[in-house]
Amino acid sequence: MKALIQLIFAVTILFSCQKSPEKQEATTKTDTLKQKDGTILAYNKIDKNLVSLKRDQTAYSENYQNRLRKIAEYYISNSKQSLVNFHKDKQESVLGFSIEENDWEGVNYTQIGIFNKSGSNMSTLQWLFYEPKSQKLYEFDLNTKKLQEFK
Repeated sequence: MKALIQLIFAVTILFSCQKSPEKQEATTKTDTLKQKDGTILAYNKIDKNLVSLKRDQTAYSENYQNRLRKIAEYYISNSKQSLVNFHKDKQESVLGFSIEENDWEGVNYTQIGIFNKSGSNMSTLQWLFYEPKSQKLYEFDLNTKKLQEFK
């Protein structure tokens, strides 16, 4: 009888010491973005579902739209912009991206706007320019009004 009580006590302690699923540490999910030159860009997936808006009548293939979503996630995950990081980490923030075609200094880009949505208001946090031929991503610097390659 004493051995049975000790066994029950030991099992109780064992189960109470294990972490419940909701208390377990969240595992970091990663994703990749493959480039034409063979390089693979790895990034930590963000915990938010991004809102997607199309701002022009351009028809995008499903693959290209998925690539643009991954590019937006890649940027948000790796951005050094304080406003982007603030909204990425803020639980109640609703992040999204908009896409449209744009010609900047004679080069055709897909322009990506990273925004925060609050109610019916949207506030653009950063403009990005993606050049599909070279697969380069640029941040638009408002101060200098120039594109700076994002690495």
